[in-house]
Amino acid sequence: MKSRLFVDGRAFDKHFEGTLTYIVNLYKIIDEIGDFEIFIGSESDTPQAVFENSKNIKYVTYEKSGSKLYRTFIEIPQIISKHKIHASHFQYVIPPIKNCIQVVTIHDILFKEFPEQFDFSYRLIKGLTFYFSAIRADIVSTVSQYSKDALIKHFKLKAENIHIIPNGVASDYFEPYDKNAARSYINDKFGVDNYILCVSRIEPRKNQLVLVKAYLDLKLHHKNINLVFIGKRDIEVPELDQIINTLPDGISKHIYFLNNITNADLKEFYRSALVFVYPSLAEGFGIPPLEAAASGISTICSNRTAMSDFSFFGANHISPDLESIKTVLLKTIDSPEENRLEEIKQSISETYSWATSAAKLNKLIWEKTKN
Repeated sequence: MKSRLFVDGRAFDKHFEGTLTYIVNLYKIIDEIGDFEIFIGSESDTPQAVFENSKNIKYVTYEKSGSKLYRTFIEIPQIISKHKIHASHFQYVIPPIKNCIQVVTIHDILFKEFPEQFDFSYRLIKGLTFYFSAIRADIVSTVSQYSKDALIKHFKLKAENIHIIPNGVASDYFEPYDKNAARSYINDKFGVDNYILCVSRIEPRKNQLVLVKAYLDLKLHHKNINLVFIGKRDIEVPELDQIINTLPDGISKHIYFLNNITNADLKEFYRSALVFVYPSLAEGFGIPPLEAAASGISTICSNRTAMSDFSFFGANHISPDLESIKTVLLKTIDSPEENRLEEIKQSISETYSWATSAAKLNKLIWEKTKN
């Protein structure tokens, strides 16, 4: 009989975020490997649609009326007992009741590294719950060397007890496509063309403010170049709002803020972009610049925190300050590094593979359940 693996799928019940990408891409492959009978817990029926052709996945529906505390302390432990689960995988926080092998992935602890970016209650609650999850779990994983170093520094974990299971880039981002067809699709559906693209949640550390300032300083609207942001607003950025709200109509009409974009449309946004810019100040990983570059788009990426690993961006791997962004953005628009795009795509393909990450996680859990 196969070992039974429970996956907490609460990420399916929220707005789109990196943890959902992580779960989906890993477990599509772990399902194919076939070492486990997998149970995914979620309030919604989204997992059934995502994994519709699965071979080894079953679904558990959470009670919609249940609070977070009820789910963590009572509902999930009951599910694990009922289905005789051998191992369970959680993002960030594990239940305090331990009735099987527990795996936790802590993608980042940026609130420890950059406390000024987070309020006190957030830092207190996350700090305690993440710490106790990390010290109690049977397997601790994270997504980058930067995040691993942070866990060692702030939680005093031993390096050998933390496993790096990085994000990957799905194979369909590398597929050939018709650039003109992508541009026509986005222009017809969203009314925008010839644009600089940034994909990220809206919050101060994501640094959209500096990109807007660079765009305005360079007067790119005079060249009929637009600026498109795709992402949910998580934290208010008052200075950004002030700038946008006081722009003349002739300029503001060139700046777009979009949300609730489907994965299919997001791919088309990448493919039809003039340039992609990722000016973030801090990330536990940072998937969007890899997806953009895999799509064959000239990409400018911050070199801070976990993104320091993305050295293949070469001269476009920069400090995310105003003058650096202005200089490199103007150069990239005028002279795209098209001769390096294939080289960059190859580096991403070789380094960030969901198949490799899934195989590593699968092996870690399988060996633990067999001991």
